Parts: sequence; C-alpha cells; structure tokens
Amino acid sequence: MSCVFEHLDSCLPITAIRVLDIADSRFILSGYGPYLHLLDEASGTLLDRIQIFERNNIHGIEPASLTSTKSTGDVASFFLAWGGQSFRLFGLEVDRPGSGSLSVASPESAAPDWILDANFYHPGSDGDDNRNPPTANRACLITAHNVLFGLELEEDFVTYQKDLPLHQIGTGLRSVLYSADLSWLSPTQILVAAGTVFGEIVVWSCFLPTGPGSISSGNSSVSIHHLFAGHEGSIFGVHISPEIHWKNINQSRRFLASCSDDRTIRIWDISDCFSPVGSKTYKGVTARPATRSTGFGNMSRDDLDMDPEVCIAKAWGHTSRIWSACFVDMTVSEQTACLKLVSRGEDATCQVWELRLQSGSPSKDQSLLYKNTVLQNISTHAYHTGKNIWSMTVHKSSNSTTLYSGGADGSIHSFMVNTSEAPSNYGTRVETYDIYDISPPRTGPITSTAGPARRQQSEDRLNRYAFVSKTCIVGLSAHGKLKIACISDLRSVSPQQIDQEEDTLPISWDNIAVLDSSGSQFSIASQPDLGIAMIGDAKGTIWWYRNDTRDVFTFTRLEKKITSILFASSQTKYDRNMEPTSPVAVVTVSLGTPSTNLFIIRDKNSPEDFTKIPLDQPSHLLTTSAVLIEHKSWLILGGKTGHLSVFDLRCDSDSQPVVAELTVFNLHSKDTITSITPLLQSHHQGQRILTTGRDGYYCIHSLSRTEELESSLTLQTIHKIAPPFGPYIEGAYFDKATNDLILFGFKGTEFIIWNESTQTERATIECGGAHRIWAYNPYHADGESEAFAWTKASTFNLFRKTALLHRAVTFGNHGREIKVTAISEVPFEYGGNRHRIIATGGEDTMIRISLLDETNSTKSYGSLRCLRNLKKHNAGIQHLQWSPCGKLLFSSAGAEEFYAWRLRSIPGFGMGTICEGECPKTAADSDLRITSFDMLRIFTAEETEDSVLLCLAYSNSTVKVFQYVTAASGGSFNLLAKGKYTTNCLTQINFSRSGSRLSLITASTDGHIATWNISNSLRGIFCLADDGLKQLPGSKTPIEPRVISWQHRHRIHQSSIKTMEIASLFGDEYLIVAGGDDNAISISRLRLGGGNFDEARNSLSTLSLPQAHASAVSAISVLERHAPLASIDRENHSISRFLIASSGNDQRLKLWLAELDSTKSGEDGISVSLLQDVYTAVADMSSMGCFRRAIDDSDRDEQSFLKDRLVLCGVGVDMWSLRRE
Repeated sequence: MSCVFEHLDSCLPITAIRVLDIADSRFILSGYGPYLHLLDEASGTLLDRIQIFERNNIHGIEPASLTSTKSTGDVASFFLAWGGQSFRLFGLEVDRPGSGSLSVASPESAAPDWILDANFYHPGSDGDDNRNPPTANRACLITAHNVLFGLELEEDFVTYQKDLPLHQIGTGLRSVLYSADLSWLSPTQILVAAGTVFGEIVVWSCFLPTGPGSISSGNSSVSIHHLFAGHEGSIFGVHISPEIHWKNINQSRRFLASCSDDRTIRIWDISDCFSPVGSKTYKGVTARPATRSTGFGNMSRDDLDMDPEVCIAKAWGHTSRIWSACFVDMTVSEQTACLKLVSRGEDATCQVWELRLQSGSPSKDQSLLYKNTVLQNISTHAYHTGKNIWSMTVHKSSNSTTLYSGGADGSIHSFMVNTSEAPSNYGTRVETYDIYDISPPRTGPITSTAGPARRQQSEDRLNRYAFVSKTCIVGLSAHGKLKIACISDLRSVSPQQIDQEEDTLPISWDNIAVLDSSGSQFSIASQPDLGIAMIGDAKGTIWWYRNDTRDVFTFTRLEKKITSILFASSQTKYDRNMEPTSPVAVVTVSLGTPSTNLFIIRDKNSPEDFTKIPLDQPSHLLTTSAVLIEHKSWLILGGKTGHLSVFDLRCDSDSQPVVAELTVFNLHSKDTITSITPLLQSHHQGQRILTTGRDGYYCIHSLSRTEELESSLTLQTIHKIAPPFGPYIEGAYFDKATNDLILFGFKGTEFIIWNESTQTERATIECGGAHRIWAYNPYHADGESEAFAWTKASTFNLFRKTALLHRAVTFGNHGREIKVTAISEVPFEYGGNRHRIIATGGEDTMIRISLLDETNSTKSYGSLRCLRNLKKHNAGIQHLQWSPCGKLLFSSAGAEEFYAWRLRSIPGFGMGTICEGECPKTAADSDLRITSFDMLRIFTAEETEDSVLLCLAYSNSTVKVFQYVTAASGGSFNLLAKGKYTTNCLTQINFSRSGSRLSLITASTDGHIATWNISNSLRGIFCLADDGLKQLPGSKTPIEPRVISWQHRHRIHQSSIKTMEIASLFGDEYLIVAGGDDNAISISRLRLGGGNFDEARNSLSTLSLPQAHASAVSAISVLERHAPLASIDRENHSISRFLIASSGNDQRLKLWLAELDSTKSGEDGISVSLLQDVYTAVADMSSMGCFRRAIDDSDRDEQSFLKDRLVLCGVGVDMWSLRRE
C-alpha cells in the first residue's frame, strides 16, 4: 500500500490582491504563493481555491475585457494572473450572492522574462463611446528588461487549449527594471513608466497601428518621453495617475508617483506624454553612449536631459524601503487640485499622502506653477505584523474608498481612505476646544492639527474629565466649576451635515454647578453605565452627581484630603425592568489614617443610605485600582508600587478598620496596577481576576482558599503577557458582543485600543502621551463606537469613532520567517473541545501558540488559529519542544536564553500562559546560542508530571544536563552535569536509552554525530523507568556539576548537520535520519556498544543519499514505522520499514521509504527509495512538524503508527496530508 501527499492549507505571504463587486456581493481574489483564493469580503470565508501556477508565485491579477457565451454561471468574469515568467487566464463564476467558483481558462504560459505588470485595454476608459471595438480583447505585458509584449484574444471566449499567443510590440531603453506601470491612453497608445535598478525612471510610449491584428502585425513604434533621475536607490514602485482636467484651463495633466529604497516618494509631471498623434522621440536617445553613470547620487547631467524641474514634489516616508505608491483619489476645483496617494513598505505600514496643486496658465513657467506644491503625510496604518506589505489594492464604491493590503504575515486588512466620495469627518471625528473657554468648537478629521482658539483671560480651566453616559462627559475646573458636554450621535447625522462644521454643533456645553469648596484640587470618578459620578476635594468633601436629573449634592465629608476616588463595582446586574440591582461600591483614598474607605450604596437613587467601611491600608501603599467581588465579600485593591491587597469584608468590625488578609508585593514589578477586572466564569473554590499595569503586562491571577474556612487566602499568577503596545496599559474589559478581551493604554504619544483576542488594533489616537489628563469610556465601547477625551496644548480634545475604521478580513501568522515549530502530542482543552496545538518561533523572536484544525481552513483564521503571542526572547529562537505532559513548552534562543512556559485552560478567558522558569546564564552578557535540547520525564515521589531532565546543546560545543522542577513560586533549573565536545558548534542533541544506560547523541557542524554516556553522572539521583526516569528517595542535587565526555563520534555528512531525527529499532539499535548542508540525507543504523560503555565500540552503518535535494536539507520527520516482516524460513530475520519526509531550501517535499534488514551488515542492510516529490510554496524551509489527525489514539497500533499530517514552516506555513492508496 503506497502513500501520497495531498495539499490541505497554507498561510503564505499575500503577493497579489484584487477586490470586485459581483451580484450584490464583494469578493476578494488573493494570491498565496501559486494558489489563488476566492474570499467573501464580509466574512473572510474561503469560497474556492485553485493552483494557478506550477511553481511561481502570483504577483498580479488583472480583470480581462472578455465575454463567455458558454458559461453556466449567472455571472462570469475572466482575469489574467501573472507571476515570475508565468501568466494564465482564469474565470470566476458567481451563481448567487456570497458564492463563487474559480476555474482555469488557459494553460500556464511563459514569457521570455520576468513579468512586472500587465494591463487590458478597457473600452470607454479613454473617453471613447465605442464599447465593443475590435481592440476590446487586447492586453499588454512588460518584462524586467523593459520589453513590451502584446496579447490579443478571441472575442467569443470560452477556454484556450493552447498557450496564449504573445507578441513583442516595443522596447524602451534596455535597462534592468524593478518596477513598471502600464496605462492605455487610447486604443493605439500604451504609456509605460519603468523604474530601473539604478534609480532612473524611463517614461515611454508604444504606438500601435489601428485595426484588427495590430499587435501581431509588427508595425508598432516607440517614443521615449522622459528619463527621470533623482532617487538615490533602486525604483521599487511607479504609478501613472488618471488625467486631471482643470476647470479653468483647457489643458489636462497627468502625474507619475515613484518610490525607492531611499525612502522617498516623488511626484513627476508627465503631462506631455500623451497626444492623439504621438510624441517626438526624445533627443539624444539614439546617440546614447555605451557607458553612462547610474541614476544614484548627485551626478552631472549627461547626453539625456534629466528634466529635474518636473519633479514637482518629494517627501520622506516609512522607516525602510517603500515598495509601491499609487494614486487613490483626486479632487479638482477651479484653482486647486488635491490628490491622495497610498504607499506600502517594508516596515509593514500603509501611509496615506496628500498632494495639493495650484492651477495656472499653461503659458506660465512650469516651475512657478508647482512652486507651492506640498506632498504631506496624512496618516499611517500599521495593521500587519512583522515586515513587508507585499500587495495592495484600492476599491471604490458609491460612498466609500477602501484600501485592502496583503502582508507577509498572510493576513488581509482593510481600512477606509478619506476621499471626495467619503467625507473626511465621516466615521471618525476629533473636536478641539479651548479649556479656558469651551464654547466655540473646532472640528476636523483624526489627523487635524489645528491650534487652539484665542485664549480667554480666565484661569479657571478644565482639568478633570469623566464620562457619565454614552453621550455625556463632565468636566471640572480647578475652582470647582462643573460642566457637562452632550455629544450628538454621529451615526444619526448625515455626512453632509458633518462637513458643515460651523453650522452643525456636534457638541454643546452646559454649566451644572459650582462646587462650594475652598480647595483647588479635585478628584473625579464615574460609572457611565449607571450615569453617576463622585467628586472629592482637598477638604475631604465628597459630592454625588446623577446624570439623569443633573443633581449635585454633598454625599459625605471626611477629615482628610481626598486624593482619588475609585468605583469598585465589578458588574452591574439588572432586573426585568432594567433597573440596577447591584450595589454601588466606591473606594476613596485620603491622606492620613485610615487612608482608604469603602462606601457601599445599595440603591443609586438613594445614595444617602450607604455603608462606610474603613480599611487598614498603610499610607505608603497608595491605592490606584479596586474591585469588589460581591459573592465572595472580597475587596481587592491594587497599588501604585505594584502590590495587591485582599480584604475579607465578612471580618469587618464596627469599631476597627478591616485589615488586609493577603498582600502580595511586586505583582507588576514596582509599577502601578491600573485596573482589576474579575473574570465572569470563576473557579469553584475561588476567583480569577485580570490586572493591568504600567510594567507593560496584563495578568490573570487565581485567588482561592482551601475548603477549610480558617485557611488563608492564596494568590497564584496563571497568565502573564505583554501586548505589542505599552508599557502603560491603563485598563481592560471584555467586549459585550464578542467577549473579546480589549486592552487600552499608551505607547509613546498615542492612545491605543487593542483587541487582544484577535491581535488587532481598534483605534490609535495621537494625544501626546500618558501624562495627559484623559478619560475613556469602556462601558459603551464596541468595535464601531469609541470615545476618548484628553487635554493637550491648552485644548480639550474629543475623539469619536462611529464606524469600523479598519478590519482584519483574514488573519495570518508570523510576519517574519518561522525558524522552528513544535506540535504537542497531548490535546489541549479549549472551548469545551480537545484540540491539537502548535508552537512556532519566528525570526521576530515571537512565539505563537495556535490551534491546529484543518476543518477551519475555510474560515477567516484558517487551519492555524492563534491563541497567544509570547514575547520574552530578545534573540533568535533556536528550538521549541513540548514536555511529555503537554503542559509545559520549553524554548531556547540566542544570548543563552532558555525559558519554560506553562499553559492552562482558563474558563471564561481561554488559554493562559506564563513564563514559569528561566535557566541561569553563564554570564549576563552571554552571546551563546542554545541550538537544541531534549527532555525525559522524571517520576518523583510527589507524582508530579512537571519534572523533566533536560540536555542542552550550546554553540560553543558545550553540553549541559539540568533537572527542571516546578514549585508554587515557579520553576527552577538544577545543573547536574556538563561537558565539552570539541570546538565545533553543536546543532542537535537527543537522549537515547540502551538497557540500563542513558546516553546522549549529538550532531555538530563538523558533520559528525557523537555519543555520550551520562549514566554515571546521574547515579544516585535517578534510575531508568519505563517511560522516563524515576527520582530516587532522598537524592540531592550535586553541589558541583559532574563532568561528562563523549566516547565515540562518526562522520555521516561532509559538512554541518542541520536536522536529525532518531527512532528506536531493536534493543540497543537506533535509526538516525539526518540532513545536512551538503544537500544529502543520511540513513544510519547505530548500535551502542555493550559492556562498559566507555570502552565498548559503537557499530554504525550509514547510507548517504547525495544530492537528495538541490540545496541544504533543513527539515526531516519520520512519519511511520511499519511492523517487522518475518522471513519465510522463520530465521532470526526481520525488516523494519520507515516512511520519511524531507524538505529544504529547494522548496521540494519528498517522501522516502527506508528499509533496514537486520540480517545484513553495513550499507547492504539499508535501502531507500523515493516515493514522491512535490513542490511546496514555503521558501527558506526551516522546520517540519508531523502529527496524527485523530486525537483519540485508542486504535493506535504500536507497530504501525502513521503520522498523517505535516506542517512545513519557513516563509509561511504549508499543511499537507499523507493518504494511503
């Protein structure tokens, strides 16, 4: 019975994208390697997938002006896809909204050179009313040496059975190009903009004869218009704008945008490049000398006029190379024109630019015409992870312009661009008011930089804010003046009304009261869902404010200054009439003793009926956050120095303050705990809470006591993660609609609202940073509605979002190369089901934990659904491996970093992760890499599953053996033994057992494997057990690590061994499968020597497969071991058969069958045959993981256990199945 590979799913860089509206539905065509995906734009669901090219990646998709009379679908469209030298036609059929199918419409054809751009002539696009001319099915392609090819297709199109006919129709300057853009100006003129490797831009036209067959006639002519220079790097993107028709002059204009690795975007005037008759050949082209200077730098002009004056604008952008810049929109009035551009770059951002032009008479000097032209950056959109946005497209509808970007992380994001069709203030709005006089409003888009209005002479400015409802915010001045701002709902206002900034007042301010206080320092807090606020002053007076009646009255008076007020209610409960039934809990912080008081108000409508509970909190432990767990009667306070205190209110006394039952210090290092949020689904013995801090982390803690009533409270941190923004994380809440965890806080000068569950941004507001006076309303926030207020430069600013600004259409993976992967053999409980989980480590030093489920391949997150991102490593990740119990993940990296991560399933939250242990380094500034490690389970007297024996291989040829032990306070690493190989870097290490002996097998860069005996080093500490090691009673870790040494080594490769896998055979025999830098695969049979292991010789037989791959072999997996086959004569004879998968940088996935005959010695006992050789789209292959699809292994056959799923990792992820035939 043979086995074959079948491709299941992939997450690859998106190199092409196209959006289209058909049959009342919006679809996305995206290129993932050689595969074309058809997606439903609304849900991100994969509708269909086909392989377009055998090997080349799809680099572009262009709609074709073709019709089909034999299509069975209601709507049929055809497209041209290209990539590398390949190009092909494919069709899309839509039979109903939200459903479609793809099909190839021609064979894969090849151009003579790399294709950079392609374009179909679309009738009517040039103003010609003839919608069906004989030139309707024309297309052109330009290649990497500035050669233009034409393509002419049949009018009544069904499918092509032969290669598409390609004809060379023109050649510009024969330069090597990195970019090009084509534009049909008329049925007979094709305008070409070509960006060269040496920083020049060639603008030229190809003129075709009229009539049918003009492309294949060979009678075309070429005219060179411009040769632009000025960029100081290679030209990575060029784009030709549409025609701009000025209203006050008769001349039309056209511009060219270019970008380069010099990080500049330049705009050039190419208005003289189109003419109904044609243009004159540029002077000096025919007399061009054989050698010229490159386009780089500040060189003198040569025989070709460089026309520097036509570079009308230049601007710096992005933090690295810019891949493309394209025109999005243009607005033309009688005097000015405004052009919008969008660029994408290596820094994984899209940036929006605005170019403003002044109109003028064509007879005037051109330099004066563009004298005041400015190219300004409007906004930056960073939604992708890692590096590189490889594709981008703009889609315009009747009321919006949406940009779609595809990144190296395999995700597609969309965001709206402000254009003439979409009013600039629609969806987001920033309003600015002078804090001395907040009556005159000034509004603008989110990027508004308008200065403050003229300041009044009053010193009574607003310096405190708090939201009291979804549409109301109160402001408080230093002299006690309380105002309220009523915010109109932008979703109920038309875009036209919003544009009329002076006529439509979106916000109005009213005076509420002037507080009777001689102090000038106030504190304010609110609970917007109840519509209440409390205010405290320096004299100890506390006021109560009700938003429904706008009443303010004195709540109580304390003896000391109120420094802060905190609402501690965890979650408001409502009755059938939607009246709140939960009490209101408020914590006040004062100077003096007691410094903290708890007020419990049973009914918000009767605040005078309250209970006051003084708390014994030391004055130096300043409280910054609070929450009341009502059903437990626990009050939890977080402090400014990172401490957390728990008060049991059942122990309160009428005469004495309540003493904290538990205080934990340094919970967030020594930084402020900014918020405490209880999880809705609590542990049956305790409570789980989520805390955020200004140390850049959010944590989940388990707070519990044993069943004994007198037992003390204990707190254990079970989840600790640093999101990608920070370090000031100011709060957290769970979205009411999706239950997603939302974090908000500051990064630099920006306020960020972050969806931790989906790893996406909700909003980013430039506000000046965390040290501003600010207020945010999380109670009424959702994906389409946000409100944030802050003070900056003596202005009150209000940001409002009333639409979904951007959206992740599909979710991706690492944005950088994946270096290593590990798949857990133990299923993980998530959402009530058991799942496979996979850990991947990227070049970005990030570890991603994902659910592995191929049944989700059509969903927006694909077969890999990321649950957690672990960011702690600062150097490149080298190896990942799961513990035998599946609860621990170990990771190694450069700088001698080695961490132990614990995973838990947390009800109401999902997967909890925390770095439980960190292996000590030899030196704080160590630059050693821990290249590989292996582990064995240790059975202890406590019967814990979390103790393991670890062997670590270092880049300085050192081997170390540790015991990892888990404790309540965290994990610890105990060094047991260490040794030295030679001077070569060790690349692989594995444990192996031989009878009662335990040994190590290492591989290194010298092409050798070595065996190490470590039994004597572990004597008195462990003894061998069936599935690991058993710790001996009373054993202790040696004070000084014991010394181990290697005994034997064997050469199996000519150079470095990059990958190795070991499987047991019979008794002391092992199968070693390795791949190396020499492009070879070695199959070795190793028999460990008997008797005294130090003196006995090993027996090694190796069969080498030279040139097994066309490049280095970087990934190998043993998929199956077949049952031994007994011989006919029943002698002591058996054959072991193994299925082996291998891959490398040649992007080939190969399946091998290895047979080992125990009756034959040496290479004669090993035979290998190649079963299958397929292409994988994953470049820079680094690792391979394999697993069995069936999670329930009750039917497992120990003699034949097929791992029928493979995950290939490198630049992207590829998933394959192994099917028996």
